[in-house]
Amino acid sequence: MEARHHDPFSILGRHPVAGDGLRPNASKSGQKQQIRVRVYLPYAETVQFADKGPALSRIPGSDFFEYYAEQEELPAHYKLSWLDKDGQTHVAHDPYDFPPQLPAFDLHLFGEGKHWHIYQKLGGHLHQVDGIDGVLFAVWAPNAGRVSVVGTFNRWDGRSHPMRSLGGSGVWELFIPGLDVGCLYKFEILNRNTQEILLKTDPYG
Repeated sequence: MEARHHDPFSILGRHPVAGDGLRPNASKSGQKQQIRVRVYLPYAETVQFADKGPALSRIPGSDFFEYYAEQEELPAHYKLSWLDKDGQTHVAHDPYDFPPQLPAFDLHLFGEGKHWHIYQKLGGHLHQVDGIDGVLFAVWAPNAGRVSVVGTFNRWDGRSHPMRSLGGSGVWELFIPGLDVGCLYKFEILNRNTQEILLKTDPYG
């Protein structure tokens, strides 16, 4: 909730339920492998899966919502529908339901200083995953403890879209489905040493 987590993908999105955890009110007899979907939507009043799907439950005292399901219950890339505090309904795929997108070879070349077309990878670029259109954001921030994409699409709130760290490359990325050309954005960077939060214009934008 303070937007300081270094690895948001470890807690958000779709994950197997550890041990013999079961969905609420489920019986252990004949129970299949369970998954948990958790999302963080700081301006949402209610959240459900799109197309009149089941509702996600708010974790008390927070803006986290979660749902327990069997593996085959949800599609490969689920969509969420949420009502915000202004009464507006939003429908979108969950950014935290997608794997890393930047190829390891590009990160390797970049690390060696031999990627001559890195401008095609860093910044914000139209991107498609499994037929789903959106924008792939990437930025090099080796001293960051957390990086978020902020813009008009999330009220410039760094809690909404924290990015994935791609290990020792110093690169952070996030694919946000549903965005298009022309969206206004910046990168919000938390310095891991000083804890200072900086708002940076995309040098490749």
